[in-house]
Amino acid sequence: MRTAMVVLALLAALAGPLHAQSLAYGVTLGNLQAVRDASRNESVITAVLANQSGRDIRNVRVTLVLYDAAGREVGRVHEDRLGPMADGEIKQLKAVTPLEFSRVTALDVQAD
Repeated sequence: MRTAMVVLALLAALAGPLHAQSLAYGVTLGNLQAVRDASRNESVITAVLANQSGRDIRNVRVTLVLYDAAGREVGRVHEDRLGPMADGEIKQLKAVTPLEFSRVTALDVQAD
């Protein structure tokens, strides 16, 4: 119980203004952000994942949707090298894409 409360407090602090998004399977995603590196022609998307499912997870797959300034979808990024995760474990998601976008959101998470 104490570990779960520490994880929740850590995620709340890390999420800042981008409130944590609770996805299926007891995996919480927070602090989703992206930084564009024009010299390398790529963007690095990062987030914090926490396993709050009450069980160990072999693998986690996250789908992120990228939008342009007008709100049109310009692409999707799939990150599937996120497991295994023990119950209560916190991991950093890092995805790299050459696509240019203005906004990113999490669409889906799958865990097994």
